[in-house]
Amino acid sequence: MDAQEAKKIQRAAFKTRLSALSEGEVNVQSEKAQDVILSLPQYQQAKRVGIYLSMPTAEAQTGKLVRDALKNDKKVFVPYIYPVGTEKPKKKVMDMLRLESIEDYQGLERDSWGIPKLPKEGRQVRENAMGGVGLSLSSEGPHETEIEAAGLDLIVVPAVAFDRDMNRMGHGAGFYDHYLSRFCLGGKRTKPFLVGLCLAEQVIEPGQLVMQEWDWKVDAVAVGDGSLLTSEDTQ
Repeated sequence: MDAQEAKKIQRAAFKTRLSALSEGEVNVQSEKAQDVILSLPQYQQAKRVGIYLSMPTAEAQTGKLVRDALKNDKKVFVPYIYPVGTEKPKKKVMDMLRLESIEDYQGLERDSWGIPKLPKEGRQVRENAMGGVGLSLSSEGPHETEIEAAGLDLIVVPAVAFDRDMNRMGHGAGFYDHYLSRFCLGGKRTKPFLVGLCLAEQVIEPGQLVMQEWDWKVDAVAVGDGSLLTSEDTQ
């Protein structure tokens, strides 16, 4: 069995486990995990943060983080996924575009997964976390190689699972791994502090996740039981 097939099996097992959690359980754990991040000095000192927008079920929620960051005048950037290229089916990539205000956040419509999504309208004038405005790999906006490097201080990263060695298994599309590789390419921008956010059921012991060479580790994981995992815990 190759690594991709092994990952697919692991993801399915975790998603089955998570789907059994009630909305109340997810909300209680999400509150604790978000409070862990809010207490981190890396978050408190950050001026530019990336935060994923959560599915309504089976995933650690991020609404409290988004509202806190906006309330405290941090620049908040959220994922925007779009197709590039001419091949069919078109490859999809992720940028992080700025969320302007709490009203902007509250006005977002949800996609087919129930995830709040930035509208297509106006995307060309939203600040891009990589610098400039608009999409970095689209003719609508400045290309990555043409824009002034900006950056992020911290990114809150989602996953299907984390282990105690800071390994991360995403949802399978590779959006975050590809984004981070582009973001840090050539040393133009400093790697952000990467903090995973998850429910307790998403953490397993080291050596059990299937990892590949392009998979990015995180720097810490905030867990729904109120704990914080770091690489120092395994040393």
